[in-house]
Amino acid sequence: MEVKLLLKGHLATYSNCYGVLTDKAAIVVDPGKYTLELADFLKSNADKTRLILITHAHYDHIGGALELREKTGVKIAIGKNEEFALSDKAFNLSGRFTPAIPAFNADYTIEDEEEFTVGDITVKAFETPGHTVGGMCYLMNDNLFSGDMLFYETVGRVDLPGGDINEMKQSLDRMMWIFDDEIKVYSGHGEETTIGHERKYNPYLR
Repeated sequence: MEVKLLLKGHLATYSNCYGVLTDKAAIVVDPGKYTLELADFLKSNADKTRLILITHAHYDHIGGALELREKTGVKIAIGKNEEFALSDKAFNLSGRFTPAIPAFNADYTIEDEEEFTVGDITVKAFETPGHTVGGMCYLMNDNLFSGDMLFYETVGRVDLPGGDINEMKQSLDRMMWIFDDEIKVYSGHGEETTIGHERKYNPYLR
């Protein structure tokens, strides 16, 4: 399994966007902006099972999803309790920092601890509220896509609509309990890390 940083996050405009590639699958995680590179990644792997996977519905993670689906035909999946925010500007903050995002729906919704396959990739989903109401983290082999819940030596903010500091703490505690130190963490912003590093150095986890 290969994880590619297809789009490096830029300030408050769009998040990191990752491409996950195997012999039989191609997944794009959090397309916060539409680019030809993202479209080419999916189009060049049209012989594989493909999916656009969203951790949570803030504008900087979903800004390119609709156009990417329209240009490639690849379907979109998001957490069951987060899908409403794709069409709710009060929650996704669309138009506040970037041009407004047209309302859209996901093709699939995912529940907490649901396990599903994309080609030869097994994805295990964990609902991790706190940053948003129904944000998800996705585990693929030893790679965890944490959205804006866990970053390198810090955690996501809780002062936006749907944020809750107590739920964030519970979600973080759950992650530290479930995942081994060796799990690699690919966050919505900043550099990659590991659960072990965060367990040792993240001040919010002590």
